Amino acid sequence: MKQFNNITIIGVGLIGGSIGLGIKRKHLANKVIGVFRRKSTLDKALARKAVDAGSMTIKDGVKDADLIILATPVHLIPGMAEEAMKYAKKGVIITDAGSTKKWIVDKIEKIVPHSKFFVGSHPMAGSEHKSVEFAVSDLMEGSPCIITKTRNTDKTAMAKLVKFWKAMGAQVKVMSPEEHDVSVAMISHLPHLVAFSLAGAVPIKDLSLAAEGFKDTTRVASSDPELWADIFLSNSSRLIKSGRTFERYYKKLIKALSKKDHGGVVRLLKSAKSKRDKFVYGKNS
Repeated sequence: MKQFNNITIIGVGLIGGSIGLGIKRKHLANKVIGVFRRKSTLDKALARKAVDAGSMTIKDGVKDADLIILATPVHLIPGMAEEAMKYAKKGVIITDAGSTKKWIVDKIEKIVPHSKFFVGSHPMAGSEHKSVEFAVSDLMEGSPCIITKTRNTDKTAMAKLVKFWKAMGAQVKVMSPEEHDVSVAMISHLPHLVAFSLAGAVPIKDLSLAAEGFKDTTRVASSDPELWADIFLSNSSRLIKSGRTFERYYKKLIKALSKKDHGGVVRLLKSAKSKRDKFVYGKNS
């Protein structure tokens, strides 16, 4: 069921491309337009049918849009939003797919005009890949999508965005940008930080012996370093606090090991397993 006439996606990589494919599969818009920096990416997106048309300029890409989705790296989002707002029509809704919210929302809310609306989003889906070639139409199915609400958020625009992400198959949760960044620092940013750290710490000579455990634990360390450095730095204070929490638990385990405290080690492992099982198997496990 169509919710918008024209939707423009700025940044058609894995996330932007998957959103485009999802919009088309769910018939949520008459037309999906992509905005690109490189002609080669535009050609790939058209070949994958992630967009119906493409533009190499924001001006041409957003002029007819009813909804604009910014799916670029975090540090580019505020600037892209400012540029898009110059040429977008009145009543347009602008959202993003950035992994950090307070920094983005604070910057954009300072510049958004009264006739246009911004509501922050974070569809929490993806993989270690970043190219539109890896985009899939059902990436959002069953995945959390956080929508941020502040005192400046337009209720009608937010309601339309909630409806949109739900139609994409996402499980929508509304929270403040601050709440988002605290939670995501622990359950998304920290796991990536730990995976990168583990992969970086292992001697190359030992990699030939590594099997599925190492592969599973470090999978996200194959993610784009530039993109994740961007995310880490934009949410650094919360990530550092999350890192300290992780450090305390890790030190408890190391201390129990140093004392050869079998019971203590088991208790810590059981506590960790219980949380993991609740995540994987549901709250009643």
